[in-house]
Amino acid sequence: MSQQPEAVLQHVARKITPTDQERAKMVGLSEAIQHEVEDVLASSGIQAKVSPQGSFARDTWLSHEADLDIFARFPPTTERKEWEEKVLPAMRKYFSRYRVIERYAEHPFLEFHVDGVRVNIVPSYDVSKGEWKSATDRTPYHTEFMQAHLTPELRREARLLKKFAKGIGTYGAEIKIGGFSGMLIDTLVLYYQSFMETLRHASSWNKVTLLEIGKPESVVSSKEKDPSVDLIVIDPVDPNRNLAAAVRPDRLWNFVGAGRQFLRNPGPWYFFSPEFRRRTWQQFAKRIDSNGHELIAITFKHPVLVPDVLWGQLIKFERSLVEMMAREEFDPYRSALWSDETRESAVLVEVDRIMLPEVKVQRGPPVSKSEDSLSFLEKHLRARDTVRGPRIEGDRWIVERRRGILSIMDLVRAASREEAQGLAIPKQMAESFRRSVKVLQNREVLSMLGRKGFDRSLWEFLEARPSWLKTGQS
Repeated sequence: MSQQPEAVLQHVARKITPTDQERAKMVGLSEAIQHEVEDVLASSGIQAKVSPQGSFARDTWLSHEADLDIFARFPPTTERKEWEEKVLPAMRKYFSRYRVIERYAEHPFLEFHVDGVRVNIVPSYDVSKGEWKSATDRTPYHTEFMQAHLTPELRREARLLKKFAKGIGTYGAEIKIGGFSGMLIDTLVLYYQSFMETLRHASSWNKVTLLEIGKPESVVSSKEKDPSVDLIVIDPVDPNRNLAAAVRPDRLWNFVGAGRQFLRNPGPWYFFSPEFRRRTWQQFAKRIDSNGHELIAITFKHPVLVPDVLWGQLIKFERSLVEMMAREEFDPYRSALWSDETRESAVLVEVDRIMLPEVKVQRGPPVSKSEDSLSFLEKHLRARDTVRGPRIEGDRWIVERRRGILSIMDLVRAASREEAQGLAIPKQMAESFRRSVKVLQNREVLSMLGRKGFDRSLWEFLEARPSWLKTGQS
């Protein structure tokens, strides 16, 4: 029997709303980091306004999951290279007592953890509204807007929606995830005025939905539709910007599907994704043997890259790899990425076949097209790879050709050496990819077990069902 939605939401809200003690800790940490950033800038002779931004400043952050964004707002005349060549190294050195990671959005910023809190130090320009020089310039205006418009009740709803998006794996605008940003979550709640109303309306999105604060929901006509966009949420501080532009289709429709399921079958499991339960080698092997498809893992080493750069390159590589397999008729139909985010990554692919027949039947042009027919015959009559034909079947020429590549292993090896195969290997990875690439098949993939995060990635890929999709109670 399903639980009542409000009972679930009250239970979740109690868990995710920061306590007074947590708030005091965050205020203290924010002030301390802010002062330290100001000291670094002053010692470097750099002028900037330093302030907390993001979900902490908007008061939509989650208990035990706090992020602290400290922005340094530089005068518009400041050159970017001054941040990259002077300020960034000074900040990295000053905060070297922490494990500092360089991340990249439109420009590099620093990330480190202090007492379980993720801290980001982000550069931006102190510009007037509409005179943006970088994407982060809007953030202080976002903070100002939400501080003025979010009531305590709406902040509760925003926390619920954020936790929901996190629980189903659709939260985070970084390239690795391609999901909903915190500002997008807050804007949806402000538009629909509650968590439940957001899910109710989202559950009926089926075309390109256009949302703008103060205006009715509308649908973009097919003539105006950008094929890469399924949701448009106008930025309340920049009418020319879509807050949902970075949301990938799979993340958007997971959000819609999960929201629809929550309305039918409410439960806390949508908000709190289960901890991964370790599986044995035998359990993995049984699942691989019974899934009805061939499992492939293309693994390779690469240099250490900024995470956002790494994931951007991996996503493009995965797409190119799957397209190449499809061209060669291995019939891939699912794929996923894994990376330890340091030196090793893999593409998991399920295909219909690992080996191809030696002979390929190739359809030629219609006999009625004389010039195309002549070209086809000239190409294949004396070709070394022609096994039988050409001949006419129905209204077309047909030829049987010997394949040059019979296995996925052969294909990947050839693609690593020959650009003609059309595999887009990122330049920063190319040399190490060619030296280290391996093609693992079915149970061979289990040799990767134990690597950071691989067990969970593989099991979820084999399971092929989101954790929030349940038929009964949690």
